[in-house]
Amino acid sequence: MGPAIVDEISEIRTQNLSIIVSVIVVTTILFGYIVARVTLAPTRNALASQKQFIGNIAHEIRTPLSVIKTNTEVALLGNEVDRDMRETMLSNIEELDRISEIINNLLSLSALVRPERMELTTLDLSALASDVVRKFNPLAQRGELQITLKTSPESDIWGNATALTQIVGNLLKNAIQYTPRKGEIAITVAPAAQNQVELVVRDSGMGIAQKDLFRIFEPFYRADPSRERRRGGSGLGLTIVSELVKMHHGKIAIRSALGRGTSVSVLLPGMQREHRVGKEVESKRTLNEIAVDFSNKN
Repeated sequence: MGPAIVDEISEIRTQNLSIIVSVIVVTTILFGYIVARVTLAPTRNALASQKQFIGNIAHEIRTPLSVIKTNTEVALLGNEVDRDMRETMLSNIEELDRISEIINNLLSLSALVRPERMELTTLDLSALASDVVRKFNPLAQRGELQITLKTSPESDIWGNATALTQIVGNLLKNAIQYTPRKGEIAITVAPAAQNQVELVVRDSGMGIAQKDLFRIFEPFYRADPSRERRRGGSGLGLTIVSELVKMHHGKIAIRSALGRGTSVSVLLPGMQREHRVGKEVESKRTLNEIAVDFSNKN
């Protein structure tokens, strides 16, 4: 009986020790989570307040800019405006358009503070991409750019139409801005692995250096400020795209190299379908790449 009692006591001690260790681990994790939430709360609140303030200011600036542009366009209708003044006024209109784009992007960032207001529904990403391409075709034609679009009938996703239009539009506009005259832009929408739908925008443009690629999603970051300003960029397009992809629990990857063009891949959750077979996305390791995965984020 003696050895049996000793063994039983030893087993009880082992069980109690395991319970104590488990309680300590759980308590430590819970305590760390609470501390992190409390510590980061002021930062989150400050960021939200900052974005809200930017949005309010952007709204206030929007109206006078619109008035200035309208008055300038009306003045240009008159025959008494000489050539030099007309060129100056046209240049002013271009700058006003650029400021308006920045304001619209700032308003988008402000809206992203409240993702719960975004209405989601079933969407055909192929049809949406086709509409965006038609909208930007005149801009591409001015640069003698060739845009090819390949779509798939299996491209239904769960998302917000306005947000997805902005994703496709920002990516296509970037491709147009940074592709030289008579260049090529290819857009594909197709089912991918794990019940996802992939949007790819690939261009034959100037490409992005590795040192700049890993900061490409930062607000207002510019690899070459003078070049960016000349092309009319605001420095917010890809920031907004990454935030919108995050809100859709998707993934975004950018592959690029100087002189070799840029390829942007966006993976979005597709609608559930029986017997649906996706394809694995090929990885091109010859180019510099940055990828952000929001699929497991809450």
